[in-house]
Order: sequence, then structure tokens, then C-alpha cells
Amino acid sequence: MALFTFFDKHFKLCVSALFCVVAILVLTTPIALQPDSLGYIDIWFNRTPMYPLFVNAVEAIFGDYYKPALKVLQLLLGLVSVWFFINQLRKHISLQAFWYLLLTLIILVPYIYNHKIANNILTEAIAYPLYLLTTIHFLLFFFKERTKHLTYALIFLFILLLTRKQFLYFVPIGLVILFWISYKSKTFKNHIPHFFVLVLLPFLVSLTDSTYHKIVHGHFTNTPWTGIHLLAPAMYVADKEDIAIYTSEEEKAYFNAIYAEIEENKYNEAAAISEGQDVISHYIANFAKIANSTIYPIGKERYEKELSENDALIKIDETTSAMALPLIKDNFKKWISLYIKNFSYGFENSKYVLLFVILFLFGISKINGSNANRFKAIAFLTCITLSNMALVAVGMHTLKRFTFYNDWVLFFVIFILLNSISTHYITQRKAHK
Repeated sequence: MALFTFFDKHFKLCVSALFCVVAILVLTTPIALQPDSLGYIDIWFNRTPMYPLFVNAVEAIFGDYYKPALKVLQLLLGLVSVWFFINQLRKHISLQAFWYLLLTLIILVPYIYNHKIANNILTEAIAYPLYLLTTIHFLLFFFKERTKHLTYALIFLFILLLTRKQFLYFVPIGLVILFWISYKSKTFKNHIPHFFVLVLLPFLVSLTDSTYHKIVHGHFTNTPWTGIHLLAPAMYVADKEDIAIYTSEEEKAYFNAIYAEIEENKYNEAAAISEGQDVISHYIANFAKIANSTIYPIGKERYEKELSENDALIKIDETTSAMALPLIKDNFKKWISLYIKNFSYGFENSKYVLLFVILFLFGISKINGSNANRFKAIAFLTCITLSNMALVAVGMHTLKRFTFYNDWVLFFVIFILLNSISTHYITQRKAHK
């Protein structure tokens, strides 16, 4: 008990000390270039707008010193967002300070271990803090039912989607929360503008994305990289006879070229099964080889003979997007099986999926009771965790790079439940004295 009391009294000091340790570790580690980094530095056509603009703005201001400046700014953005996130949670969910200190440490882990997001030139550097800010403002709207928090959430979500589009699931979740609040308070008419903004947000993001590419690259189009990733899992489960589903000679030729290389290099499900390998581990290991090292270069070689590099990339995206859905339909059982395995892989195994579903249903069942904010938080946070994995699994391999954003959620739910048990125990002891 004395330990809990100490943290309650000195919470800000403890968090400040934690921030200082993180800052020292980040600032003494050089910033690193990853294989994807050059695309952001050189503003490649297949990169979404926000992070390349951020990196190049820093470079324009700091010149040759832009890398250390970028590291400092990415660190500051992270610390400010974590501080705001934790403080807002403390105001609305009453837990002992010890649990919030542990949560702060867990949320800061991506800055000092494994991902080291402030020390890399990758979208995660700004996507993670933007994700925390979007999440907390949606939570505040859920807690307090004030539309100003929804407004802030949508602003941060707009910027976040221009950084990484995997977070599009916030839109339907936001619509459900808005509907629930409108129904409960009978304020549907007052919320009509907010419904419109939520529904239109993906179109506004798409318009902004296309306008950016028109200004910077001369083409009014969304970032052309979606089709490749949609086609990759479909090609993984395809067989040679699937060429028959295509009527276009162009699509037939593209399919044949992709399939021949995948089969030769044993990147497909048939190879995994014939060699007795675990299908999902094989898929995860070979996804990038299928998408980035097979589908893309084959398309590049085919279309750059007659088109410019950017026009060829648009053509690749259009063609692969058109090819993906028919191939998924034709192999739907195999595709959905791979999707479920990919989804579960992101949680490590299906038991954790079940746990998150149970916690979500538990939170939903309690949102109208006492201590409602705790249960709203459990329902919302488990929902966005499941939704993130569900969307990523459609056209990507569920690596930690795309899923680490919610690694703290299960810990927070456990802290809420442990704090409730602890509080109940203390109350019971006092009652018996």
C-alpha cells in the first residue's frame, strides 16, 4: 500500500523521470535509414502524403542537420502525445497511479525497444502519436458525449489517414458511437452534420491524397499501391487454371507471368503444403516477395516499355486492383482461410482473438452501469484492436510494424480489472473493521 501511495503523490515526477530516460536512450541512438526510408525522403509517387511532407519540411528548415532534428521532433511529438493521452485517461478513469505509470512505460516501449520509432525514417514515427491522439479524443467523445471531442478526433484522424490508411476503421466505429449517443439522448437532428462529416471523411482523404499527387507528381490519383497488396494474398492461394477467369489478354498475360515466378520460387500455398510447412508462417515470410519483388517488378517491366515510370505505376495499380476481386471470388474458401489465419497470427494465436472478443462483449454489456467509463474504454479499445487487425489482414501480412499500435491495450484492460478487484478488497476490509 505504501508503494501505491508513493506513486499517487509523486506521479508527475515519476513520469518525468521515465520521459527523461526515454529521451536519453533515443537521443544517444543515431537515426537509421530503412529500406522504405528513401521513398519518404525523395517523395516517391507510391507514398502517402503526410510523412514525406513532414520529412521534407524538416529537411528544408534544418538542411544538413535534418536527421538529428527529425529525431528530436519525432521524440517530442511522441512524448507530448503520450503525456496528453495518459493525463486524459487519469481524469476520466480512476485507477491508482501505479497502474498509469506502468501503462506509460508500456506505451513508450516502441520508442526504446524493437521498433525505435523516433530513430527511424518511417511513417510509424508520426502515425503512432497521431493514433494515440485520435484514440483518446474518440474515447473522450464516448465518455463525455461532447461533439468538440469528435471534432478533434476527426481532425487527427484525417491527418492519420493521410499518413497510413490502415486506420480507416475509425470511421464506422465513430458512426456507431455517434448513433448510440444520438439514440440515447434523442439528438439525431443535432448530430446530422457530424454524421455527414464522418461519412464524407474517406472521400475528403481521397481527394486530398489525389490533389497532393497532382501537385507533386502531376497525376490526380490516389497513392497507387493498393492493388498490389490486394492481389498478393489472392495469388498466394491461386492455381494455374485460374487464368480462365480473366477475359482480358492483358490480365491473362500478367497472371501467367506472376504465377510462373511464384510457382518457380515456391512462394505459394501449394508449395507450403507440398513441403509440409505451416501455411501462415510461409505466407508471412513470402508476402513481401510476392507483392514487392514479383507482382510489382513484373508490372514495371511490362508497362514501362510504353509508359513513364509514374504512368506505369498507375497502370499496375489499376490492373492489379481489377484482377484481385475475381481471383478472390474464384478461390474464396482458400482466401478466407488464409485471411483468418493471417488475422489470428497478428494476435499470436486464436486464443487471444477469443480473449479480445470476450473482453469487447464484456465491456459492451456494462457501458450503461456504474463506472461506465471503464467499460466504455474496454469496449472501445478492444474493438479498435480487433478492427485494426481485421483491416491489415485483408491485404498485408500482420507483422508487428502494422499491429504494434495496440500492444498496450490488453495491459490497460488488465490494469482496470486488477484495480477494481483491489479497490473492492480494500472496501471489504474496511467494512469488516
